[in-house]
Amino acid sequence: MNRRTALMLSMFFGGLAPGSLLAQSQGRRIANSRDRRALQPMVTDRDEPDAANSSTDTDLPGAVPREPGFQFKKYDIARYTRVASNQANPQKALIDWIFLRTGMSEWHGDRVAVLAASRTQLLAYNSPEILKQVGEIVERFTNAVEDTLSVQFQFVAAVDTRWRYTVYSRLTHVGGGPQGQQIWTMRTDDAALVLSTMQLQQGFRKLAKDRVEMINGQTLTVRTSEERSFAGGILRDTVRPEKIDEGIVLKLSPLLNFDGNAVDAKIDLTVNTVRSFHRTKVIAPRELGPNESSIDVPEASQTRLEQTVKNWPLGQTLVISSGIHPGILDKKSGLFNLPIPGTYPTGTEVLVFLDIDFASRGRPAADAVSRARPRAAGSRGRSGDDADTESSPASSNGDQ
Repeated sequence: MNRRTALMLSMFFGGLAPGSLLAQSQGRRIANSRDRRALQPMVTDRDEPDAANSSTDTDLPGAVPREPGFQFKKYDIARYTRVASNQANPQKALIDWIFLRTGMSEWHGDRVAVLAASRTQLLAYNSPEILKQVGEIVERFTNAVEDTLSVQFQFVAAVDTRWRYTVYSRLTHVGGGPQGQQIWTMRTDDAALVLSTMQLQQGFRKLAKDRVEMINGQTLTVRTSEERSFAGGILRDTVRPEKIDEGIVLKLSPLLNFDGNAVDAKIDLTVNTVRSFHRTKVIAPRELGPNESSIDVPEASQTRLEQTVKNWPLGQTLVISSGIHPGILDKKSGLFNLPIPGTYPTGTEVLVFLDIDFASRGRPAADAVSRARPRAAGSRGRSGDDADTESSPASSNGDQ
């Protein structure tokens, strides 16, 4: 090989090799960069938080301490409160049911928690486990199968407890109370048979009956009572008149389940009976009249049942026995005001029959559009938080 050939060969290999090596190194850097991007997680719409029902700790007010593991969430409840727009504070029902589901202690403990609601949003700051339960309750309000429920109630004073004799095997026990109250469910046709049998017998009295509409989750208050007057004390020149109520007060809050075939129902039933007034003589200085006067000391009894009935199937009647209340909403004295046997009440069982269904069932389709509108002024029944249905024994023996 001559000198000229060697020089040409060295120039050929020396000029191409660095260029080739540079191209390979650039190719590696591009490939490595692509590989790093391939390892990064892809962001999809499924991974993005729901803006309507979620938030972050940064939305918390600065004065609220951050608790380890706690989360802050917002829930849109505007649709539900629009349905219950005739109520003064419809969002309170969600707070009450959340407390009932989770327990009060989860919100009033050593760790700072938040639960608040307006007509548009419900705010919650707690552990993921508690927030899951909160979300379930909110969904039962905002995404219910039906917004308006139809409730039929009947109060009965039964002089004979043997109404159970033929139907006891068909009663399903679902709860009880501290003074021996009992709660059952039974088929609607069996309940109708019991009521029709009672009407044929003497001594059974229907104290109240009505059918009202209410918003799912709100509270309906039904009250039937009479005032009993008595001499409660002594004034300067006369006796001081006072009054005491005798009657039945029922507060009912039903909440549909997800499938819409049953409800959980909060029940608060109070029965107050004035058994008698004991006349008592007292000596008290008076400006007019004798110093010796007579006053009355009421003898009253009260039972109260607070219970949550779970999974009460629609289409079944709920029957509540509030125990024995002799002569409730009736005269207590015997013949000639003497305790002659058979002339004064000795055993009166207070029974409550409840039926719940969708308000839209059995109504024209055009009427279903206005089912959430408030009832006319002066209506005996209206739905909502602390709404009352007033009735008296004399005026509530039939359907409204």
